[in-house]
Amino acid sequence: MRDLTEIEAAFAGVNWRPHLIRIAIVWVIIPFFFYYFVASLTYWLGIRRKRLRLSGKDADEAVVIVLGDLGRSPRITYQARSLVEHGFLVNVCGYIESALPSFLYDEDIELNEISVIRNTRHLPYALFAASKAISQVFELVGVLTRVITDRTKYVLIQNPPCFPLLAILVLLKLTICPHIKLVIDWHNFNYTILNLRYQNERHPLVKFLKAYERCLGAKYTDLNLTVTDAMRKFLIGKFGFPSKKVITLHDRPAEKFRPLSGRTEFRDIQANHAEIFAGTKFDSTKDKILITATSFTADEDFNVLVDGLIALDDLLEEEKAKPKVLMIVTGKGPLKNAFLKRTAAHNWSHVTIKSVWLSDEEYPKVLRIADLGISLHYSSSGLDLPMKIVDLFGSGVPVLSMGYPVIHELVHEGQNGVCMSDNKSGEEMGQKLNRILFCEPEVMGKLKSGAVHESSVKWNDEWEAKLGQIMRH
Repeated sequence: MRDLTEIEAAFAGVNWRPHLIRIAIVWVIIPFFFYYFVASLTYWLGIRRKRLRLSGKDADEAVVIVLGDLGRSPRITYQARSLVEHGFLVNVCGYIESALPSFLYDEDIELNEISVIRNTRHLPYALFAASKAISQVFELVGVLTRVITDRTKYVLIQNPPCFPLLAILVLLKLTICPHIKLVIDWHNFNYTILNLRYQNERHPLVKFLKAYERCLGAKYTDLNLTVTDAMRKFLIGKFGFPSKKVITLHDRPAEKFRPLSGRTEFRDIQANHAEIFAGTKFDSTKDKILITATSFTADEDFNVLVDGLIALDDLLEEEKAKPKVLMIVTGKGPLKNAFLKRTAAHNWSHVTIKSVWLSDEEYPKVLRIADLGISLHYSSSGLDLPMKIVDLFGSGVPVLSMGYPVIHELVHEGQNGVCMSDNKSGEEMGQKLNRILFCEPEVMGKLKSGAVHESSVKWNDEWEAKLGQIMRH
């Protein structure tokens, strides 16, 4: 009895109310979350079974995604338009940082903006990349589960970038979205672009991205589109992709790109872009126009362009007619200020450099008036081709391009353009520009004819020939 009395005394001063509340809460919460989990699992399993049952039946929707600015992603927007023209309702997802092409406001296209995440806190690259990926996972899951419906047949993404997008899509495909066909439009490779930073393919992050692209792409995609035949061979030979799942879809210009119709159109374009010609005293009878479109990124060498223009400026001093060259640089990006700072430091005599940003509607018009385009694109992988050259050819403008093996799939030496032998030589660039523009008119005439010939093959022709039957629903 004494022991019982002691126990009662020990508990006599205890406040039982908080303990009882905690016990009640636990007994309520555990069943609630258990049944919520079971209900959610049942719901999503039901969605999965339904989508498997309906797979391919009356599917007339597609999702097109790029983790980049839609206004500066022409190929992926062309893909969306082609799908619409083949009867699909298309959800287009991406950053909206600049003016969009008008066709993206078609009634059969729904725009879905993805947030742009910038390194405003100036974190170390690896830390920022990790935090950005985590943030994007949450947003992308929300966007994708909203835009992918029972009627979605294709999900087409641009690569690069595809991290973490591809992993999320693979997870959805393996769980609640088994009905979708996953298509990657390969423009280049994530790991080679990252390697521009590290210059070491054995770096852990570079190796991880390479394995990420290879493993997920080879095993879980239904179709892969490449911009060159060389890239197709690489995916099949080096990454182990099934050959039947890889198709080369060459870049071709859209209908808005066409050659100049004549001198009247030239004068109209000149009058509508007075800011480009202001202060140049441009004489169309003897002066020439160069143009380069750029994103001002690390895979383009602006030093060789400036060195080449300096060399050209010196060569023009020796000409009796003293012709002038107007160099139009269109685009924006992280290295733009460095380029402008260097050009401003030189005392130019015969070359005038104008840096402008052109809208989607005005860009094709200004391309038409150029005598020659310059492409500074190197290709981090050596397997991709610059869309900028395609735009130039669509406008009937020949090109001087950096030289690398795969460029000859697009630029045919002496026929529609000329390639550099030494991509670091400003002297060579200056000499080539002078020869083409002023010294050998027959060479210029041949290049111009070749570029005009290239302009006859448009994006719709290429897409219909390669994908028309595959994508038709």
